[in-house]
Amino acid sequence: AIGIVFEGREFERGGFEADMLARAGAGRIEVVRRPGEEYRARGSFELDSVGGRIELDEASVRLDGQTWVLAQAGPVSWGDATVSVDSVVVMREGADPMRLSVDGDLTRQGQSDFQLQVEGLHIDRILHMAQREDLQVGGHVDADLTVRGTSRSPEITGEFAVLGPRYGTTQLTRVDGSVRYGGRSLAVELAGWDAIRRVVTGTATLPLDLGLGDVEQRVLDQPMEVHVVADSLDAAIALSYLTSLNGVLGTVSGEVRVRGTPQRPEPEGTVELRNAAWSIDAIGVRHQGIDGELRLRPDRTVDVTLAARVPGQATVSGTVTLEPVRDPELDLDFGFTRFLGVSRPDMEGYVSGGFNLGGTYTRPVAEGALTVDEGTIYVDELQRAASVVDLSDPFLFDVGLAVDTTALVSQPLFAGLRNPFFDNLRVDVDLAVPRGTWLRSIDTNVEMTGDLLVRYDRSAGDFVLIGELEALRGSHRVLGRNFQLEGGTVAFIGRPGLNPDLDIAASTRIRSPDEAPITIDAQVTGTLVQPVVTLSSEEAGLAEEDLISYIVFGQPSAALGGRNGAAGQLQELNAVASVGQGTLTLLGGAFANQLGSALARELPVTLDYVSIQQLTGAQTIGRSFAANTFSQVELGRYIGDDVFAIFVLRPFATEGQDENKLAGVRVEIALNDNYNVELFREDRFLRSGSTGLRTSSTLLGQDEILGVFLFREWGYSPTRDR
Repeated sequence: AIGIVFEGREFERGGFEADMLARAGAGRIEVVRRPGEEYRARGSFELDSVGGRIELDEASVRLDGQTWVLAQAGPVSWGDATVSVDSVVVMREGADPMRLSVDGDLTRQGQSDFQLQVEGLHIDRILHMAQREDLQVGGHVDADLTVRGTSRSPEITGEFAVLGPRYGTTQLTRVDGSVRYGGRSLAVELAGWDAIRRVVTGTATLPLDLGLGDVEQRVLDQPMEVHVVADSLDAAIALSYLTSLNGVLGTVSGEVRVRGTPQRPEPEGTVELRNAAWSIDAIGVRHQGIDGELRLRPDRTVDVTLAARVPGQATVSGTVTLEPVRDPELDLDFGFTRFLGVSRPDMEGYVSGGFNLGGTYTRPVAEGALTVDEGTIYVDELQRAASVVDLSDPFLFDVGLAVDTTALVSQPLFAGLRNPFFDNLRVDVDLAVPRGTWLRSIDTNVEMTGDLLVRYDRSAGDFVLIGELEALRGSHRVLGRNFQLEGGTVAFIGRPGLNPDLDIAASTRIRSPDEAPITIDAQVTGTLVQPVVTLSSEEAGLAEEDLISYIVFGQPSAALGGRNGAAGQLQELNAVASVGQGTLTLLGGAFANQLGSALARELPVTLDYVSIQQLTGAQTIGRSFAANTFSQVELGRYIGDDVFAIFVLRPFATEGQDENKLAGVRVEIALNDNYNVELFREDRFLRSGSTGLRTSSTLLGQDEILGVFLFREWGYSPTRDR
């Protein structure tokens, strides 16, 4: 047979041959799971109505160059009450030998006398043969188990040692122990070693009925005693069951006793976590300086304290009630102070505030309020993660491009959150975004503020955001030219993933040598990963191709046409210059935005806003294209929570040119939620349309203006009065 599936286990092929007469006969079997992994056996068998008997002549297992063979063949028989094995030995020879021997009887009626001995057994290879590699358990086992006595009251003794015991990525040097059973009581002793240090010991006396016959109740409601001591146990081992934690460092020490009965346990003791650190891949953060304590009490409550100091500060305090143990009751308070909540290529953010985690493990509830102290969403990384090609193409006008963004929209904020805890999680957390949160990409640099709700979408297994953020300041690049933000919103409508709706207005002022300056407006709509840009102007009679021509070439499309005579020759020269300038506008604008985005992320001095853009001056023959392309730099930074300062520089200006190196300073002050003041001292040509030549021998000269603006904001949002 080819393509065999048996109880969920898959094999490449297999075959069975037998000569059989009246339920008895001889045969052989061969099974191949994959190349290099083969199972073979040959022998005789007898079957009856209640059992049977098998006697193997030979058997072998070959796995990746290693072979296990049947070294001693004895009959194996079974009936309705007894299993008998007559000296069966399996061996593997070589540099890493293994020996397994089984001999004796196990019976549900009468006396048992059974012995199992194992030397050099690799747990991971046994799990591989059973096709259970998912368990991620390993180690080199030596064990000796004996069962004697009556089926009703057997006596069981055993000793074991595991070299290199491993679970997942955590490993000890050695674990050894013993078991003793008799009189319906199981005694266990256990010790774990890390190199030459014993880091964990445990003893237990448990009321169990391990009779070989039918037993009404295996776990008895009688007194028990469990004692566990940990001495600087590697935290990676102690926390290995938390699979979301990687690179775990630190130590766990403590002593715990559990008395009472299995139905009413009475734990008591303390467990301490010291100098710990770990990484959480889902949020891209490595937490350090972690110290914590669990204090267990006889009433089955556990007092929890935990503090993480770097980066920022986070605390956890409260109680967990182990009633019942399988579904404990939660009452934990989480507090944050400028704590790094997420730091991935697509987003990063610091948060303050807190929430309470209540309910039970299988029905948890998180309620509270958080504030984003500082945050950035990197749109280009979101697009790259979704393998969406060229979503930053500036030619996204009106209806945009028909790009399938389903892959990104469905990409979760925090992947891998499937377990009984998250399956029924309910989240009701208010998220305040006051200032200092930015939306950045090659084309966009927008600061946002507002309030959001954090919910958990159980069907998607991910957190979602609901609410609307106001676009406070920034710029958006269209066809290589920066448009300054005038206002707008970024709306989160509760869809899984990070793909809000955009409604942002921006404008740019373009001056030409022969005409009055014009203002072109850009309305950015659509979604974060598929924006749509619509151009318009209050100037009458300008078609979209004229607006594009103004943006790229600095003059209308008609000015690029031909004309006869000297005027025509001059126009042709101007057209050539305009095409050259247009090329620099496109390429230079793209490069400048990428450079500005990189500087904002990598500069050692924290800057909230970096914009490198072309000087919006006349575009004429003889002017330096290179100086025009990279002639204005804006650097912005928050000073405290409510003051934002912007410095406008012209680094390429030289003595005798018509520009100052420091072209202006703006300071914006938020008086409250509704009133803002802007103070500015600027080159007057930043706000006027003139391009006349002038000279200045001072850093801040006579061609500057001082100004004060007072802004009042008001509006209506259906989410604020919920």
